Amino acid sequence: MKDVLPDLTAFLPAGRRFAGSDRRAPLRDGLWSSGEYGPGQTAGRFYPVACVALEVTQRCNLDCSLCYLSDRAELTYDPPLSVLFARLAMIHSHYGPGVSVQLTGGDPTLRKVEDLEALCREIGRLGMRSCLMTNGIRAGRAFLARLAAAGLDDVAFHVDMTQQRKGFNTEAELNTVRLTYIRAAKDLGLRILFNTTVFGGNFDELPALARFLRDQPEVAFVSFQMQADTGRGVLRRRPDAITQDSVIRAVEEGYETNLNFDVAAVGHSRCNRYASVLTVHGRAVSILSNRKLVHRLIEALEGLDRSNDGHLDTRDTVRRLVLHHPVLALRAGVHLAECLLRLGAGLLRGPVRRQSVFIHNFMAADALEEDRCAGCVFMVATANGPLSMCAHNAHRDQHLAEPDRIETEKGVFWWNSAVREVSDRPDLPDLQSADLAPLKRLKGQLRARRAGQRTGS
Repeated sequence: MKDVLPDLTAFLPAGRRFAGSDRRAPLRDGLWSSGEYGPGQTAGRFYPVACVALEVTQRCNLDCSLCYLSDRAELTYDPPLSVLFARLAMIHSHYGPGVSVQLTGGDPTLRKVEDLEALCREIGRLGMRSCLMTNGIRAGRAFLARLAAAGLDDVAFHVDMTQQRKGFNTEAELNTVRLTYIRAAKDLGLRILFNTTVFGGNFDELPALARFLRDQPEVAFVSFQMQADTGRGVLRRRPDAITQDSVIRAVEEGYETNLNFDVAAVGHSRCNRYASVLTVHGRAVSILSNRKLVHRLIEALEGLDRSNDGHLDTRDTVRRLVLHHPVLALRAGVHLAECLLRLGAGLLRGPVRRQSVFIHNFMAADALEEDRCAGCVFMVATANGPLSMCAHNAHRDQHLAEPDRIETEKGVFWWNSAVREVSDRPDLPDLQSADLAPLKRLKGQLRARRAGQRTGS
């Protein structure tokens, strides 16, 4: 109980919040222009972006039926650390300290562990937060322990039926994989996250999966990502039955309570829905059930944020809230206490945990919406700066072919993913034509088409 009551910032998404910067203005303006900067909006108020993906490889050891990567991804080379360090510096320049950097790809565990250790150390040196995004196949305990020692903050495991793992025919069967991954990361000081793609093949299992994830006390963050028609995956258009509302209903059925996804916002409402819950021994209670209180807290915290020149950690935020808004702080404390009491007898059976629940509605490649891109809170680091994740996925080949400019003591050099070497010229060749690539280096739609041509089907 002592871990929950003092944390009045539990009403907001997990992560560091900071002040004294205009870096939030672009996101704030984008959300304002589309009518999304309401009283419950946290993006642009407390942080300039939710996270930035740093793609350290395009290689992957799975061939997901809804993969967002390009047909040509497997033909590219991994960027050297000098390129990745330059992109980290760019992320820091745009968003400052505190931002979450996702080490992703492809699957980043296909890089040497020494490379990932170096990236974790650099992210920490810049005062940013690191997250390893992986399917978990190569992320054993020894691997994760090394990264944790190097400063890794979070590990996000992506597990679902789109990955076509051999021997698993349902999401329920995949729970054994999830439990294995939890054991691998447990007690390493890492925040554990789980991502699931929601598609026609697992939609009926969603309530049961949500209930399973709810009941894992080690899991701090759960993300349900709706099928999107983008990338090289062989599955395309999302079934009409899968909508934000239908996914919310399924998730709430699993959590066995109203999760109040419409109270606190993280970016555009057509992109993301956010909930914060307390869980213990098979029970969950929404922290966001008092809309008026949550919005008053956001307003108060924004005022404190503006008057502070440094980072706002939990203890400092609570202290300042109690000092400047004692009545509001008391009401928040009473509300959290009421939430705890609603957990009932479960309080006697285990520690209370807070869990964040997200529903992500990514856009199809041919249906990008300008206002949603302008208010995007999930960006990708590219050679030309941060870009909305959906916009990046819609034109991945174009962005993969863009050369990176690297400044060193010896001069300016360029890196292109189509070749291994750096060059003193930016006009490097485009990616090798996938039409000439061997079948073993292809995945997704192009592999299916090539295989069909070979068999005459």
